[in-house]
Amino acid sequence: MNCPNCGAPVTNPDFCGSCGAQLREPKNTNYGDSYNSQTQPRHTQRQQQPPVYTQPANAGFGTYAQTPMRGYHPDEHVSTWGWIGRWLLMCIPILNIVLLLVWGFGGSSKRSLVTWARAQLVLTLISVIIAVIAAIIMAVNGVNIFESIQHAFQG
Repeated sequence: MNCPNCGAPVTNPDFCGSCGAQLREPKNTNYGDSYNSQTQPRHTQRQQQPPVYTQPANAGFGTYAQTPMRGYHPDEHVSTWGWIGRWLLMCIPILNIVLLLVWGFGGSSKRSLVTWARAQLVLTLISVIIAVIAAIIMAVNGVNIFESIQHAFQG
């Protein structure tokens, strides 16, 4: 094939390598819009309007558009001040264990309080077991140290 403009042999079917003349129409890059120099585009693009925000009818200060979680009942949970008061009560010896037993196994309607009280009792039991084991180890080591000191001064 030869270039119709200059007559040179053509290796690229789109352009002439000699004179640079365009041999084919350029490919359409407008994704559906075709433009020809003799005709107008087949269709015109619609001007897109920016989205308009409309506020929901029931939205306002202090109202919630979202429904609460399924299974959530406000009367089953302890308030912030309730937790603070319970924390202060936990600082009183003996009473803290009694209150944990009452809250954990006394049939309270507040699930979060029951769960917290039972967790505190489990942690307290683990702490007591660790303390007893540490006391036994220290007592055995203390007796051994005392006997070694006593033999050192007697011998």
